[in-house]
Amino acid sequence: MDEMNSFVPMTPPNHFVKELRGVLDQQNILSAKTKQKVLRDLDQHICDDNEKRIAKLRIRSIQEICVSETNYIHQLDKLITYFKRPMEEQKLASSQVISKLFGNVETILNVNKELLVQLHPAKENIGQVFLNTAPFLKLYSVYAFNYKNVLDTLQDLPKSHPKLYRFICTQESRPDVSAKLNSLLITPIQRIPRYLMLLRELQNYTPIEHQGYNDIKASVEQISKVADHINNLVQEQENMSRLVSIQRSLSGCGKVNIVLPGRKLIKEGPLMKVSPEGSTSIPRYLILLSDMILYCKEWVDPEKLVCLRVLPLNKCEAKSVMYKRGLFSINCQSVEFVFYTMDAPHATCSWVEMLQQSIDKCKANSLMPVKRCGPLKLVKRKKENNTNRNDDNCYSSPTKKMKSLNSLKDTTIVKSNQHMSYMASARNLVFSFGSTLKKLVGRNSV
Repeated sequence: MDEMNSFVPMTPPNHFVKELRGVLDQQNILSAKTKQKVLRDLDQHICDDNEKRIAKLRIRSIQEICVSETNYIHQLDKLITYFKRPMEEQKLASSQVISKLFGNVETILNVNKELLVQLHPAKENIGQVFLNTAPFLKLYSVYAFNYKNVLDTLQDLPKSHPKLYRFICTQESRPDVSAKLNSLLITPIQRIPRYLMLLRELQNYTPIEHQGYNDIKASVEQISKVADHINNLVQEQENMSRLVSIQRSLSGCGKVNIVLPGRKLIKEGPLMKVSPEGSTSIPRYLILLSDMILYCKEWVDPEKLVCLRVLPLNKCEAKSVMYKRGLFSINCQSVEFVFYTMDAPHATCSWVEMLQQSIDKCKANSLMPVKRCGPLKLVKRKKENNTNRNDDNCYSSPTKKMKSLNSLKDTTIVKSNQHMSYMASARNLVFSFGSTLKKLVGRNSV
């Protein structure tokens, strides 16, 4: 009897409830009124179960953000405690080498420690915490910009700094480290995308009517902007380094300076140029920049290029000639080039699309009106200075005032003398012309 009184009915699993609802909805087992009531109760059970499941997933997502941040700070602590500071204390390398290796990792660590302090008490308002921290996360762009130099420095360590390299190998094998230095150095690069993924997951598990939903949505947008900012900086650095390498590879008589601020590399690659007769083809190398096209050929050294012609992009037109055979043409100032790729036709389509987009953008930029500034304002200021020269406030001393007035008088006297001499010479010319005219008339009358 006691066992019967202590019986607690178990809640059926959600999948069983859904299956039962499907059977009752299809079969005519119950009356219409009873069936409607049972189905409504089952829907309420399913809805309540989904809300509980989403609430659990939201709590789990918040916990994952906090745990992930704790582990990340532990990795940065390990990087500084076992690598950076011992290198500085033992003077295993110069400050320039250590700065190249670690960059601003200590500043990043301080920012993330503050972020972790704010995360634990504000688990229901995580979006606001990330909104407050987002401006400081742009510090990661400095680290990401320098990361390529970090990899180059690490690669050269065995030859350039063998003692430092042996120290790093020893520290990596320690039980309390048990990680490679390069795996620790890449963690800041991976952190911003990780934030974005965790916050988007939290947004998916947060109901729209939740009080913190708008803050979470805004924090996702801010972190996404930070990620885009970092990616743009890294792409600009890679673009500039590639432009420098292309500049170094150019040889021959035609020297072209392509490394300029604002110029970007759009696309490059080997192509086959069709002869005007169409009977033969020649290997060429095309470099598409944001304002020009370099038409090159490869030198005897495969890493060297000879620039044969520079095509201004705002004077060019590109179009596909024979798509199936992968042919496309570039027209520039009555000169036409026909190319084809050795790859599939989609490679030709890619070339034509990039060329057309770059040409349209370059033409649009060249048509933008240029604001005139500077000279007109300077002329106006000069006139104002001349008109205000007689003002007593514009002189620092009476002596300078007297000198300035005397020089002004001298210039006016010279100008008036010049004007008088010009008028006198003009008058004499008229008089002499009249006298010669009278003489001619007298001769004709005689």
